[in-house]
Amino acid sequence: MKTEGTVERALVDVGSAELEVFTGGVALANVPMICAAHPGEAFNAGTVELLAATAGSRVMCINLRGVGGSVSTSSQSVTLESMVEDLDAARQRIGLGPWIFWGISGGGWLAEIYGRRHPEGLAGLIVESCCLCFRERLADPLCSLSPFHPMWRPKLEAAKLLDPNSHSHSDTTGLEWLELDGVGQVLRRRGGPALLVTAGPLSADMRRVMPTLWGVDTRKWWKHVRVPTLVIAGTADPVLPIAHAKAVADQHPNSSFVAIEGAGHAPTATRNPAAGAAVRGFIEKLGRRR
Repeated sequence: MKTEGTVERALVDVGSAELEVFTGGVALANVPMICAAHPGEAFNAGTVELLAATAGSRVMCINLRGVGGSVSTSSQSVTLESMVEDLDAARQRIGLGPWIFWGISGGGWLAEIYGRRHPEGLAGLIVESCCLCFRERLADPLCSLSPFHPMWRPKLEAAKLLDPNSHSHSDTTGLEWLELDGVGQVLRRRGGPALLVTAGPLSADMRRVMPTLWGVDTRKWWKHVRVPTLVIAGTADPVLPIAHAKAVADQHPNSSFVAIEGAGHAPTATRNPAAGAAVRGFIEKLGRRR
């Protein structure tokens, strides 16, 4: 184990992979460990320090296969479900009881799937700035990633890259990236219409995982998950219209919803005090149940 300042770094063997794990913060009595992970973004000591300061508790960040310093010895394709299996395997390998899983943005889908597959490994879930169905959100012109957003629509129409039926099914085969002048990076079906638009540069990891995220749809079973859940979203989030975040709470029987007034995407990333208060209140409530 290596110590980086007040944060410890280790590699955890989960069978066919070694996952990079960062741990920091102060453990509180009766409060479970908090775990955070993202499908395509590498977490580090700085992430642990941010989340630990927000939660006022001990936090463990885990990088999944092929992300950050994590490595895989298997050639099998990685899915969101297999990522969740790795996370729970890491929990057991480390010797931890049920923890709180904190999924931010794309990590929110890991949280939802974790709640379905391994509720026994969870004391609670935090779903921050995420929705139930990515393609449904991307069909919404209010979402800045949508090809139907007013920023992109005229240029995509001129390039013949718009189809009103493009978001009606979740098939992830044959997806490709296209660079379009005046727009940016466009995810589309090979030779077909645009599915997603991002003006800013994406990391290689995010470009790799985005086609997988396109197929996420938890609407059919999310209502059956019983793990206590906190849902957080910013009211001024350009990539996640607030109605899509609220649906996560509305369709979950054991959840609470906190809308952070004026906040954008992933409010905890900007150390928003209202987001911090919501997280701390949630974990303290869970602690009282133990």
